[in-house]
Amino acid sequence: MNTYTTPEALAQNHTVTPRRLWDSELGKTTAARALEQAALADELGFDFVSVSEHHYQAGMCNPNAAVLAGALTGVLQHSHLALLGPIVSINNPVRVAEEIAMLDQLSGGRMIAMLLRGTPNEFANYNVPAEETRARTEESMLLIKKALTEPEPFAWKSEHYDFPIVSVWPGPTQLPHPPLFGSANSDPSIAFIAEHRFGAAMSYLGPKAVAANMWKYHEQCVQRGWEPTPEQKLFRAFCVIGESPDHAEDLKARFDGPRSGPAEVAAGGLAPGGAVIPSTDSSDVKDLAGFGFGFLQFSGDPDSLVEQFRAYRELTGVGILDLSFNSGYFTHEETLRQIRLFGEKVLPRIR
Repeated sequence: MNTYTTPEALAQNHTVTPRRLWDSELGKTTAARALEQAALADELGFDFVSVSEHHYQAGMCNPNAAVLAGALTGVLQHSHLALLGPIVSINNPVRVAEEIAMLDQLSGGRMIAMLLRGTPNEFANYNVPAEETRARTEESMLLIKKALTEPEPFAWKSEHYDFPIVSVWPGPTQLPHPPLFGSANSDPSIAFIAEHRFGAAMSYLGPKAVAANMWKYHEQCVQRGWEPTPEQKLFRAFCVIGESPDHAEDLKARFDGPRSGPAEVAAGGLAPGGAVIPSTDSSDVKDLAGFGFGFLQFSGDPDSLVEQFRAYRELTGVGILDLSFNSGYFTHEETLRQIRLFGEKVLPRIR
């Protein structure tokens, strides 16, 4: 969302986009288009509209996801708001907790949040040592969760943070706090979020790896005395939808990045409670193609996408799909058409 779409800027999208490529008039148009796309998704009954944090990037002009999320609270009348999310390893965790609480208030208690570690380029941009970011992320996640739930002022001291007093105001609207997610992209992250009862979120990994990691997460949660619901398992991916198979292929050919076909179904099954038991084939847990800035995982006409999502749900147990319909190389009008087509022809059927 909030994609600045000049080819020259997008050509440098995964490096550092120079300020000389910014045009203020196009910037205003870009922001207005982002809000228009969100309003259409809300009108069509999408469950969530999501925003995330990125730095020095034309493709996603969101250096502070909470700012755009705040604007969306005045646009979304029905859809929930997904802050997916602040990069907590490079930000002040108390400030992040305050932003989450305020957004929960402004949205009327209609938000979820994922607390991200971020990517190496973002650590470098903020001059945060990469070797510290896991510890910073885990400390931040625990501090943010406590700040949103603790009714009395408290002190916090850990390896990387020292706050003599914490008392987040306003308090959250959802009690004890809005649904919180953490990364399930690695074994240490899975163990951490299972222990502390965060939802599991993944992005861009292939379906076999998602199935394997979500099953690990489910198992570790059960071992710790609780069982996550499908709505606590979230996956982010790119998607294109066409009015016909040929139209979808045309859009797919313009997608910027490695090409991928429909979601691949591994030889696995569902365990009680909706968790996934992946195949024992070792290749199933090495399905890492496209990780990083993403690859096109879902594409087709409405009928094809319905079947892809059904197979994906059966394989992975994921209950929330966070789909992006614009990689930066579709026009605003084409993006609106994809959102409308999905809302009218796919969403009612997958519900």
